[in-house]
Amino acid sequence: MRRNRGAADPTRLWEGLNRAHNLMTAALEKDLLPEAGMPLVWYEVLHHLTDAPGGLLRFQELAKVSGITDSGASRRLDQMIKAGLIDRQSCPTDRRGVYAHITDKGRDAHRRAHAVFVRSLNRNRELLQGLQLPA
Repeated sequence: MRRNRGAADPTRLWEGLNRAHNLMTAALEKDLLPEAGMPLVWYEVLHHLTDAPGGLLRFQELAKVSGITDSGASRRLDQMIKAGLIDRQSCPTDRRGVYAHITDKGRDAHRRAHAVFVRSLNRNRELLQGLQLPA
């Protein structure tokens, strides 16, 4: 069966968005790791914690908004705890609940990484200019 691949085909929009995401993610990763000393996913975790009230988010919520799988969340967050960027805090109302909390070291690292992130976004904008997304 032949698929309709006209301009209004929603798969074209998905493919364009996916291509844009992959190109920009690779460019950001390439800049963040050597210039800020952290992978993009760490930056995203710190960014969400910086925006959260009190710098706290439940581990599950943080994994969800950062695009980390449940299986990868524990390992990734444990690495960040070992690096001193975040710490683990128990939920006072639910003993099973665990919060990630950004540390002062994490705030400093985020501030430095954010500058690299913004420079990289601006520098790599041209990667997206050739992409045509259907309306």
